[in-house]
Amino acid sequence: MTLGEQILILIREQGPLTMEEIANYLRRDINEVKEELNYLELDRLIIKVKKGFIFKKEAYDLTPTGLEESEKAYEKLKAKVQEIMNKIGSLSSEELEELINQYMSIIPLLLLLNLLPLELLLLMGLSPIIIGIPTHY
Repeated sequence: MTLGEQILILIREQGPLTMEEIANYLRRDINEVKEELNYLELDRLIIKVKKGFIFKKEAYDLTPTGLEESEKAYEKLKAKVQEIMNKIGSLSSEELEELINQYMSIIPLLLLLNLLPLELLLLMGLSPIIIGIPTHY
């Protein structure tokens, strides 16, 4: 799943978001997110909007085309989750590690959308630090 698809899904689920919020949610580098947002904007999938009552911040929201694409991406994501869940029980520990490494970049989004239970990842031995969950507040 591409970063662009992840961003579209995130905005679909969370509403307009700033570049910094997107980077934080997805545990990605701000420059990587900025570059992808530029591409999505050029493709007319997102638009810049103002967010906030007193302090206006530049945020990104979906265009109608972006909403359609986000729905396709969400269905693709759900299919990936189903694939992962179907495989988990029959994998050796090495195969499980390989599977997790393959999908590590989308785990924060899966957790945010409650598509993959955190408890399952912890039972599989993944540290909260590795999967990008703050261990202190």
